[in-house]
Amino acid sequence: MEKKKFTTKKFLFIFALLGIFFSFFQPTCGAFTRVTDSGDGCPDWPTCFGSWIPPLNDIHAIIEWSHRTSGTLFGIVSIFLVVLSYLVYKKFNFTVKIYSFTLLLIIIVGGIGGAVVLSELNPAIRTVHLAGAQTVAALMVATFIIQYLKPVETNNKIKILASITAFLAIASLLSGAYAVWQGAGSVCYRWPLCDDYLIPRFTNQWIHMIHRIISLVLILHILRLSIVLIKTQSGNVLSKAGYLLLAMGTLQTIIGATIPISDFSVWSRSLHLGLATIVWMVTVSIIMLIKVKKP
Repeated sequence: MEKKKFTTKKFLFIFALLGIFFSFFQPTCGAFTRVTDSGDGCPDWPTCFGSWIPPLNDIHAIIEWSHRTSGTLFGIVSIFLVVLSYLVYKKFNFTVKIYSFTLLLIIIVGGIGGAVVLSELNPAIRTVHLAGAQTVAALMVATFIIQYLKPVETNNKIKILASITAFLAIASLLSGAYAVWQGAGSVCYRWPLCDDYLIPRFTNQWIHMIHRIISLVLILHILRLSIVLIKTQSGNVLSKAGYLLLAMGTLQTIIGATIPISDFSVWSRSLHLGLATIVWMVTVSIIMLIKVKKP
């Protein structure tokens, strides 16, 4: 009986890691679908040109179908998480409830994805779709930490700083995606300025520059939070999270700056959103790892 319990716990751990992986991979795959102009590769939903298998001679249909298939696999992993967590804890506790809610949210996000296709890629609906996907990522990370990692006692100021950084991370991510979907992703061909003028001249340029401003404030907060964690939490999991946040935040900023320089290449735009998702997930992890000391 003990052996069976251990096996169930082990499977839960593996699927929890798979849940984190898919919560990163799914929006990154969605970014690749977007930047390759494959968002409407399948004009219908949930089928693709009336079939469950995309036409093999249409690369855009294959990319869009792959994104949908990844979402389906994510849903299956989430079903296993609900079942396995219930088998391990033998009751409908907090972990089981969160995994159940996450599964429901994945279904809703998938439905919104269908609405995205049927609404001819409406920018507002696409932003809501991405926001839902990032909420799923946050829940997957938070639930994993609650189960397997021990929080570190520190002061409330660090938790507030981490919360502000997390807010800026998701704001930067969503504002960048919205800019692309509004056709403002490539209107600024210079960096850090938009064009030859100091002040943007068009609405789309303002949309793009607002994203850059938010990202600038974000990287400053990342630097501040990372330095505080590295200096004050030496040797524990928070200091390691600080190093990871610093590395990912710096790399994301560099990749973002190379987007106009690389003539808005597919790899730079996809990698930029993938790194933004990692930054968001790491900041959520830091918040969950902080246990505020009681005065």
